[in-house]
Amino acid sequence: MMLWMAQQTLLLSLVCGGLLLSHRLLQQHLGAHRTYHLWLAIPALLISSAIMVMLPSPLSAVQANQLAHYSVMAGKAISAVQTTDYANLLLLTWLVGVGIMFILLLLQAIGLKRILRTAIPLEHQDAALPTLQHPSVQSPMLVGISNAKILLPTSFNRLSDDERQSIIAHEQYHHQRRDLISNLLAYLTLTVFWFNPLCWLAYRRFRDDQELSCDAHVTRALSKQQKISYSQVLLAYSQQAHHGLLHTHYGNKNILKERIMQMKTSQKGQSGLAIIGLTICLGLSGLLLNQQVQAGAHEHNEVHPLTRVEPKYPISAVEAHQSGFVKLKFDISPSGAVSNVSVIKSSPEAVFDKSAVTALEQWRYKESTKGFKGAKVQLDFMIEPPATDVERIKVTP
Repeated sequence: MMLWMAQQTLLLSLVCGGLLLSHRLLQQHLGAHRTYHLWLAIPALLISSAIMVMLPSPLSAVQANQLAHYSVMAGKAISAVQTTDYANLLLLTWLVGVGIMFILLLLQAIGLKRILRTAIPLEHQDAALPTLQHPSVQSPMLVGISNAKILLPTSFNRLSDDERQSIIAHEQYHHQRRDLISNLLAYLTLTVFWFNPLCWLAYRRFRDDQELSCDAHVTRALSKQQKISYSQVLLAYSQQAHHGLLHTHYGNKNILKERIMQMKTSQKGQSGLAIIGLTICLGLSGLLLNQQVQAGAHEHNEVHPLTRVEPKYPISAVEAHQSGFVKLKFDISPSGAVSNVSVIKSSPEAVFDKSAVTALEQWRYKESTKGFKGAKVQLDFMIEPPATDVERIKVTP
C-alpha cells in the first residue's frame, strides 16, 4: 500500500501542479465550465490506477524460475526493528491525519443538522428545492446530498426579485450538476492525501472553479445592470462567509475579484466533446507516467515480493560466528501467498533452515492469474557484509 501511495502522490502532484500552474491560461482559452471539468482527470486517474493494481497480472515461469538472492545480516536484527518502527510511525501519523479529517467533516455535519432542525421554511416561486432560512447562516448554500435543501440567511428577504432569483438559480445549478457529490469525492481524496500540500491547493482551486462555473451559467443571459446587481450580492455575502467542507459557499471572498471580472468577459459554452477529450488526455498522460513508474520497479524482469519478512539470525549462529545460506523452493498462489516451502540445500545444514522457512512463509507476492509452482529463492546469512573493495563474480553451472 505504501508503494501505491507513493506512486499516486507523485502522479497527483504532477497533475495538480500542472492544472494549478496553467490555470490562468486554461481559464482564458477554455472558459470556466471546461476548466472546472478538467478536475475530473484526478478521480479518473486514481480509479483507473487502482483498477490496474487490483487486476491480476500473469506471472511467467521465466520470471519465477530465476533464483533470487537476499542477504540476511546478523546486524540487521536491530535495523529491521528500527525500520519497522519508522514504518509503523508513518502509518500511525497518516491514520491520525485521516481521523482528524473525518472528525472535522463530522463536526460540520452535526452543526448543519442543528441549523436545519431550527431553520424556518421559506416559499419562493423559482425554487424547485426546499428553501430554509436561519439567522446563523451568513451566505446562501446548498446542503444535503440525498435530501438537498437551499439554506439562506435572513437578509435574503431584503434583496430584489432579480437578486433572489439569481441566488436560487445558482444553488439549483449546483444541485443539477451534483456538485455536493463531487465535493464529497474531492474531500475523500484530500483525506487520503492530506499530507500533500499540492492536494490542499488543488482542492481549494477546484471549489473555486466550481463557483466560477456556476456564476458563468447563471449570468450568461443577464443584462449588464443585472450582472452589476449580482456582483453587489456577491460582495455583500462575501464579508462573513465561511468555507464549507462539502456544502457550496456562494459568498467566497477569496475569489471575489475573479468572479466579478469573469462577468465582464464572454464565457465559452460547454462542449462535452472538448471536456471529455481534455480529461482523457490528462488521465492517459498520468496513466502512462504511472506505467513508467511501475515499470521502473520491475526493470530487471524479476518477480519481487511485495512484503518481505526478514529472517531472524539464529543466536547460536551469531555466537559461533557462522555464515551460510539456505536455498528454498516454494509455490505462489494466485492471491500472492507463499505455500509449500521446502529446503533444497543449506549450509551449514539445519542451522538457518527453520528461520528461513518461517520468514518465507510470511512473504507476499503480487496477485496473478494462475500463480506459480516451484519458485526458488536463496537467503544468504552473513555475519558481516562483503568487502566493497573486492570484486564479486557469480559463477553458475
